Amino acid sequence: MTALATAAGAQQLENPRTDYTAYTRPKGRMAVGPLKIEHGIIDEVMVGTYVPPWFAFPVLKVPIPSVYAKLRTPTWNSFTMSIRADVAYVAGTAIAELADEDASASAIATTADIGASYRFDDQWSLSLGLDYAKLRAVGDTSDEAASVEGASTAHTYSVRALGEWRLTRVFALSLLFRYLVYQSPISADTSSDSDSVSVEGDLSAESTLQKHFTIVPGVSFAWEHWELNVGVGYGVVYLPLLGLASAKNWPVVDLAFAYRFDIYH
Repeated sequence: MTALATAAGAQQLENPRTDYTAYTRPKGRMAVGPLKIEHGIIDEVMVGTYVPPWFAFPVLKVPIPSVYAKLRTPTWNSFTMSIRADVAYVAGTAIAELADEDASASAIATTADIGASYRFDDQWSLSLGLDYAKLRAVGDTSDEAASVEGASTAHTYSVRALGEWRLTRVFALSLLFRYLVYQSPISADTSSDSDSVSVEGDLSAESTLQKHFTIVPGVSFAWEHWELNVGVGYGVVYLPLLGLASAKNWPVVDLAFAYRFDIYH
């Protein structure tokens, strides 16, 4: 049993989970998957990007570039803290595909989080975090307008906790809890013109029955080069990349899959 715990602890240090935790990829290590790509520049600095938005052009005619960076502190007595920032840009062409074909707005999504992780022993770890997300659309003729074909804004604040129980070097159980502290009203005024009809609408809304809780139990596998995290739960759904939350509870699927390899040491 001691040998299993030691092996599990070694895996926590060599290949820690990077989502919902304060951990980063080791220096020179690359993780490539269908959902995201991450690279550890040094042990305390990691950069990455979300893969699917780059290939949105078949639907939206343009890619949606995104990048994120994560910085962590050195580990002090099994305790680590981190900060992370994400930025994504949605061009006006994509907004036009989603709204009116003459729309000229573009959108910038920014998210940030502060995280902390603590290893109780070779098998148990707990990570806490505070997340912030902002979606802002800007028009071509002003710094900030007031509609989808001008601007749309929304803010989200949430907190989370992830507990992990690593049973072996390969296999672990996890439980993710998230609580939506606040989501601002979403402002979205629209307009559409044709040869004979002009339509304007105010889609601004604030949910009076906003749900708050999300619970996702899951499992993690970490082989020599491959890693897989799968969780299925229920609650508020957070939109990937944008960080905004749904107003209703839905089934939640959390998935991360990647191949790891070292570029340098």
